[in-house]
Amino acid sequence: MKTFLSTITITLMAAATASAALNAAEFPAANVVPPTDSPQVKEWLKAINFTGVPNFPTNTGNPPACPPASSLPADQCWRSCQSCRGDDVVTCPGPGVWGLTFDDGPTTFTPQLLDTLKANNVKATFFVMGSNVVLNPAFLKREQDEGHHIASHTWSHHPLTTLTNEQIVAELKWTEKAVMDVTGLQMKYVRPPYGDIDNRVRAVVKKLGYIIVDWTSDTYDSKDFNLNASPTEAKLAAAVTAFSASLNAYGAAPGDKGIITLEHDLYQVTVDFAKRIIPVATQAKLKIQSIDQCLGDKSPYQNSPPPANNGTGNGAGAGAGTGNGNGTGTGGKNAASTVGAKVVMTVSLAVIAAALSAF
Repeated sequence: MKTFLSTITITLMAAATASAALNAAEFPAANVVPPTDSPQVKEWLKAINFTGVPNFPTNTGNPPACPPASSLPADQCWRSCQSCRGDDVVTCPGPGVWGLTFDDGPTTFTPQLLDTLKANNVKATFFVMGSNVVLNPAFLKREQDEGHHIASHTWSHHPLTTLTNEQIVAELKWTEKAVMDVTGLQMKYVRPPYGDIDNRVRAVVKKLGYIIVDWTSDTYDSKDFNLNASPTEAKLAAAVTAFSASLNAYGAAPGDKGIITLEHDLYQVTVDFAKRIIPVATQAKLKIQSIDQCLGDKSPYQNSPPPANNGTGNGAGAGAGTGNGNGTGTGGKNAASTVGAKVVMTVSLAVIAAALSAF
């Protein structure tokens, strides 16, 4: 009896951890860089050692303009202005694979996209903004429930090279908290807004346990975001035709790597674009996958249980985040997060009641 009741207690704790309602009042203002002097951010900063983070200057602009190339240190590896990817994930390992990703949601348009993905039986990675998670938690939960991969796109979508180390932490951790409150998942992958990242930002991001994902090249940037400025059927059709040509050209000669594309679930027109472009995978003979699927990552979250085959995290995340105990490659070591991740084992109250009636 005592053992049974202990099991019930642990089970109910797991359910409470993952299903607690998100309290919007706990979060900073939407779409602005969070302050770094709040008690919560100060607490997060205590756990981070910035030793080893390069001292490159913060930039200006949204997104920042590029200075003369000769003025930039080679070891800065600034993606936006030096075309340097560092060790960012930019391709899928297997040929003929289309890594499907959407940025900036969840929004009120996201459910339409989810309907399309479901109808086509494909999974995607959603790089979500913390501000939009707080506004639309139910849509994030649906993404999780339907088997999509959740990753970070920061709190306010400011270019990260324009922020201090402390501001980067605030951007990522507030987004992490929002997603954790809704899903019980601690994200492991991040896409920097505008792809704006250098080796200083990379070092800070990795200390938080994250793996950085860009897109393969501008050929596979859908440019769907630009359609919202003045959306018309003619412009939408032209964009679909152009991007379909890129996908078909890749499908005809896929080489030895898969591609990662960039789309958005931010506007009606970008979702309309996705509705038309996803079926192109069939004619291009491409296999659509989320980023964790295409990388073969069996532990796609920092608090994922370790894979059963070897007890450690998938190699895609090995060594990507050290220095704060997040355990990127080992499934995470935060006890509360682990409990939340095991909510799938929760038994129903009806079963508990039936079992108790036996005593």
